[in-house]
Amino acid sequence: MRVGILRPENYAKETIKKFEEHGISVIYAPFIRIVEKDVKNVRDAEYTIITSRTSAEIALRKGLIRGEVISIGKKTSEFLMKFGVNSYFPSKYDSKTLYKEYKDLFLNKRVNILRSDKGDPILLKLSKICDLKEYKLYEVRPYHGDKQREMIREVSSLNLDALIFSSRMIVNSFFDLAKDMDVLNKVVRALKSMRIIAIGPPTRLELRKYGIDAEIPNEYNFNGILKLLIKNC
Repeated sequence: MRVGILRPENYAKETIKKFEEHGISVIYAPFIRIVEKDVKNVRDAEYTIITSRTSAEIALRKGLIRGEVISIGKKTSEFLMKFGVNSYFPSKYDSKTLYKEYKDLFLNKRVNILRSDKGDPILLKLSKICDLKEYKLYEVRPYHGDKQREMIREVSSLNLDALIFSSRMIVNSFFDLAKDMDVLNKVVRALKSMRIIAIGPPTRLELRKYGIDAEIPNEYNFNGILKLLIKNC
């Protein structure tokens, strides 16, 4: 099986290794890049929401965690635990589920959100029930170069069995480059004839804007994606 992965560079190595250990050939290109913002301090709070491993890494390095921690999912929680930070996480690893399952806990509390500039707006609804403060620790920007153009050519030539999209931003970056290369229609046709996997509901919804139906794993992470690939290969 030949699979395309579009994950950011800082997480690619471990993902590729894990997939190749299961006999999956990986073609890789990052379609977004992370640009850290100059956040040096945050206010005191009773709870901190951390919505990605990138946010967790920056928060730990800069000492930005206050109070108890709610992380977006199991992997982020496991990463925090390596540094002695205990955290809770929702049953489904997305902002919508986090909001639904923890909003009562946050009632009338001071809550900090540490995340990117492209965070799901649903968490801002918490401001109606608690003292909420959002800190944008990094920006997510498109990444378009030779490697990304080669991935577009691989897709449009049907040289892949499956393609994995791990965020809404990656979806938009991918299709924006296809438009710039004037191969959007060809790419869409190719995607409709191969297996497409989205890491969770928001990413799947973004793909539907381009007419692409994607599978999603039970666990919204790359372990879940790997299980889905192996199970149905």
